[in-house]
Amino acid sequence: MFNIIRASLFKLFKDWTFRITMMVGIGLAGLLIAINAGIGQLNGQSMLLAGVSPSQNFGLTVPINLVVFTVSEFTYGTIRNKIIAGHSKAKIYTGLFLTGLVFTFTLMIVYLGVIVGISSAIGGFDSSLFGGGQFIGYYLMYFLASYVFVTALSVFFGALMRNIGGSISIAVVTLVVLGMIPLIITLATASKSFTPENIQMWLNPLYMLGFYGNSSSIFNFLKNVGADTSVFYVQSGQMIAAGILTPLYWAAIFFFSGMLIFKHRDIK
Repeated sequence: MFNIIRASLFKLFKDWTFRITMMVGIGLAGLLIAINAGIGQLNGQSMLLAGVSPSQNFGLTVPINLVVFTVSEFTYGTIRNKIIAGHSKAKIYTGLFLTGLVFTFTLMIVYLGVIVGISSAIGGFDSSLFGGGQFIGYYLMYFLASYVFVTALSVFFGALMRNIGGSISIAVVTLVVLGMIPLIITLATASKSFTPENIQMWLNPLYMLGFYGNSSSIFNFLKNVGADTSVFYVQSGQMIAAGILTPLYWAAIFFFSGMLIFKHRDIK
């Protein structure tokens, strides 16, 4: 297993796709910083909330590149060679997933480090706006759990379809829809008895990131319709549990389903 992961990581970090994506991420971070600075809304906390979203901006490059990497493992015969070398399909699929996690979090941590670090240095970082640092801590946990799900989803479709165009389309559309549902439903059902707690939290793996990633739009809308916005950044134990567990159980479903299909499917 270690040799499989080490070989995959070596190939990954030598690949120009990874390097180009990293440069694009840094460039995009600079562009977003400039835009927000230009309109006088640059600060670390808002860039953190929006920056982690897997359904918009740089977050969408993660599933795209994961699919490309996964499909290329089949296209160039890497998977076949690993099987010939005696590695089990379970270990090979697990290696794809673990390599994908390294790929995902390397890209996102560098991107967030740049965009939040520079924004905070220029515009400050006021965690009190969210009720204190505890909210930020939980939000980062939602981020970690959600990107485990993004990785599992991307590797699943890449290994299942083994076609870059089709796999990317399905993965990206799925993530965009999941990220937008919290915004759409919240705006459609907002009232003075508003509360972010609902069944969505236990069904939608991107609910928490989708909800708070669109926090500016949701907060302003709720304020305009007279809803109680004092609970906007208040998180109950149920919300915290759902924000962490829902992405992880969906990640487990995609991971084990993908492994099962891969184990019983011929490598052509």
